[in-house]
This record gives sequence, structure tokens and C-alpha cells, in this order.
Amino acid sequence: MDNKANVNTTEGTNATGIKTKLTFDDQVVKKIAGIAVSEIPGILGLSGNAITNLTEKFTNGNNPTKGISAEVGTKQVAIDLDVIGEYGKNIAQVFDTATKKVAEEVKNMTGLDVIEFNMNVDDIMTKDQYAEKFENKKKEDNDTEKAAENNTRTLE
Repeated sequence: MDNKANVNTTEGTNATGIKTKLTFDDQVVKKIAGIAVSEIPGILGLSGNAITNLTEKFTNGNNPTKGISAEVGTKQVAIDLDVIGEYGKNIAQVFDTATKKVAEEVKNMTGLDVIEFNMNVDDIMTKDQYAEKFENKKKEDNDTEKAAENNTRTLE
């Protein structure tokens, strides 16, 4: 699904005269952003659209790029993400922290400058509500898988 045309390219010739080229796929920048925001207090998780949620049902549900889109250019990147905020936190401060953290991580790892960062808070929950909704869902999915494994018939 990822468009291979959307990659960062750094071309040149190194000190030994070797022609070099370094590229980054959009998915890499999305992963960096996803991991960076997962460490920020006040952001409980990322949330995705209906397609992402449907995809998650058919995978292990461990998708660090869920709810993130990135447009990668040759020297700059724009990032949009959808998050679930923590009730009681100052979301404006959380946004400022997220902006700085993501920009720093992307710059340190890729050399790209984040020129646009948009964060959409599409839900707000307490930690307990989040854990109940998402941790219980994972537990139910695991229980369903185990029940399916144990529900085998012996043929005679």
C-alpha cells in the first residue's frame, strides 16, 4: 500500500568517491513518530480509521503506525496523527511535548525536518477506561484464539 515514490532521498558522493543514496519509506517515519508519542504522558494510545481498525482484527493488533500518516519529501516531512488523550491532562501541553519529541526523533534518526505536525484528539479516557477497553479486547481475542485451538475434533 505504501507508495514507494514517497521516500526521502539523500544522494551524493562520499569521501572515497563512491556514489551514495539513502532513502526512507513513509512507513519508517510513521514508526518513528508512533514510538515517540507512545512514550509521552497524556497520550494513552493511537487511534485509527475504520480501515486501520479492520486490519487490526486480522493481525496481532500490534501496529505502531496505526492512526499516523506521513508525507515524506527529500528534506522535510509532514506528520498527522490521531490519538486518545488522557482525561485530566493538559492536552495543549501534551501536544507541545509530542511536537518536540517527534521532531527531535525524526531529525536524529533520518536527518529530515518536520515542517508540519498535526495531532487530532479523537477520544479522551481515563487510564482505567483505556485499559478496560483495549486490554480486555486483547484478552478476549486471545481467549477466542485459544478456544478455537481447543475446539478440534478427533476423526475416527
